[in-house]
Amino acid sequence: MQTYFLHLNFLREYVVDTDGVELPDLEAAKIEARETIRELAAEYIKMGKPLTLWSIRICDADDRLLAEVASAEALHEVIAPVFNGPRGPDSHV
Repeated sequence: MQTYFLHLNFLREYVVDTDGVELPDLEAAKIEARETIRELAAEYIKMGKPLTLWSIRICDADDRLLAEVASAEALHEVIAPVFNGPRGPDSHV
């Protein structure tokens, strides 16, 4: 197990993870970052506030950047795309 630090990269603020989380590998850390982004997005939606989290940066104990998970990427996997144009999703009916 290795300790990964998931730093929150907001539009106008950078929140450093001082505790870290022990995970088996970098892929597990990326999954954790995606889940964290989705949880934060849900909380912001409940509060009626815009989510300004740009990404989560995954770093090691020496603060070296190992990976970065963009909020758009994490949310795109669970939110259907928005269709532009006069026809909505029921236009096939």
